[in-house]
Amino acid sequence: MVCIKWHMSDIDISDEDYLASVRKAREESVRFFDAANKLERERWVVNEFLGNLGVEFVESEIQCVADEPPDIRFRSASFEVKEILNKGRRRHTAYKAALEVANSASSPRDLLEPITPRDITYTEVCNLVEAEVIRFAKKYAPETRNNLDLLFYVNLEDVFGYVATPLPPLSQWEVYGFRSVSLVMGRLAGILMAAQTAPDFLKNNGQRIILKPRDHEKNAI
Repeated sequence: MVCIKWHMSDIDISDEDYLASVRKAREESVRFFDAANKLERERWVVNEFLGNLGVEFVESEIQCVADEPPDIRFRSASFEVKEILNKGRRRHTAYKAALEVANSASSPRDLLEPITPRDITYTEVCNLVEAEVIRFAKKYAPETRNNLDLLFYVNLEDVFGYVATPLPPLSQWEVYGFRSVSLVMGRLAGILMAAQTAPDFLKNNGQRIILKPRDHEKNAI
């Protein structure tokens, strides 16, 4: 049998090792996205958001809240974590199906799937977020919204790049009554609105989108 070398993190590995690594990763995805791990996922989302923003912190500062809302407290922030998926996407079911494919694969070629990579504009992302903000504004009482920091994890398939477009004005978000509205998507973090009562790390520097540098970009600096 001809052994094809697959490139992973600058290390050549065999077909068998590559398949083993994929199976392990997909097993972890099935575990991570199980309903029982909601708290772990919420902590992870806040961790990613803070990292993209460049906020220095220690893991112990990200604390789950038993009597929610909020889901997570970080210093003076009260994060209510929400996720935005592609319409109709059944993520956990898809990960379990992907694991079955990996377990039955005899070659890395068996894992190849068609993708349609695309870029997304900031405007498109904000439209998705606003639709969810409207929904949750109806769910929470005004006094709750006044002290809640909404954080959206935008998790869309096949999105690989971002197109900078103007952000909606602050007034568009303020009418919903939340203390702040933010998002994290891949290496992107966005502060769409933060009231004067919001934590300093959210309201300082105003409305903004930050793109965390890729690893090779960091090395080039």
